[in-house]
Order: sequence, then structure tokens, then C-alpha cells
Amino acid sequence: MKTVEHPLAVAYLEAVAREAAALAPERRNELLADLTEHIAVAFAEQPALNEAEVQAVLDRLGDPCTIVATAREGETIALPVSKWHSLAPLILLPLAGLLGGVNLVLGGIAMIAGLVLLWAAPHWSRRDKIIGTAATLPVPVALVGVAFTAASTGPLDPELLTLVVPSVLIPAAASVHLFRAGRRMSS
Repeated sequence: MKTVEHPLAVAYLEAVAREAAALAPERRNELLADLTEHIAVAFAEQPALNEAEVQAVLDRLGDPCTIVATAREGETIALPVSKWHSLAPLILLPLAGLLGGVNLVLGGIAMIAGLVLLWAAPHWSRRDKIIGTAATLPVPVALVGVAFTAASTGPLDPELLTLVVPSVLIPAAASVHLFRAGRRMSS
């Protein structure tokens, strides 16, 4: 890639880079390399360019916003994913079953929050989100079963454990799957 050192051209490329911040890194780098090449070729064809001629070359390339908008067409925008957004569903989904054994309301809140964060996360595929959701289906069933069992037999009944254990282990297995799927998607 040739370098472009004229201040107007450098400012133009910086403006394109700012506008292209949401593009995938490889696409952004490719776009900047292409524009740099076009500018370098235009400067090579006419070596003694004054400021008006440099501006004319940049104007022919187009407005940075328009260039980036054209580059975005057909491309999904890479949104940054915070570490918390990646980990919260993985923690909340298994925790919902455990909390449900202690307090039904807390278990329900943890389950709903985990599912909302799971479906809002951009780094898991639809298939992975469906798997995570299906794995949490035992949680509300177990929460209702825990409520009835605890009311009729007491809180330390072995039947209670047979309801709580699957409502923790199944979402935990789904969390492991989601963790691995998320790592595959990011690499």
C-alpha cells in the first residue's frame, strides 16, 4: 500500500476511518487501502498538485459518509460485545434453577433476565439461542414443582432435590455449549 502524505488526503482518510468504525476490521482496512491506492495513483499521475487539485481528487472519490454507507450495504455491522453481556446469560440461566429452589421470585427473575440477555446478544447464532432457551424450560416446571413439594412435604425432602438438580444441571450444560459456541464465533 502506498502512503499518502498531503494533509488534506490524510484528513480525508481519517474521516473515512471514523465513519467506518462499525465495519468489520478487515472490511475497514480493505476500504482504506483501496482509497489510499486511488489517491496515490491520482497523485502519481499529476505530481505537482496544489491544494485545490488535491481537493478535486478527494471530491471525485466522494463524501466519506457516502463511501462508508456504500461499503455497509450487504454487510452486517460488527457490534462490540462487552464481557458482561457474554457472561451474564451463562451465569443467570443455571443460577435460575438454584435460586428457584430457594425463592421462586428470584429464580423467575434470574431466568427471564438470562433469556433476555441471551436473545439480545449478537454473538450467538439463532440455533444456539434456541438451545439455551430450550434448556431453561425445566426451570419453570421445577419451580412450580418445588413450590408444591415444599408446601406438602417440607423443604428438605429428597423429591425436592430431584426437581432442583435437573433445573440447575440442564441450563449449566447449555451454558457450557453457549460458552463454546461464543468462543468459536469470536475466533
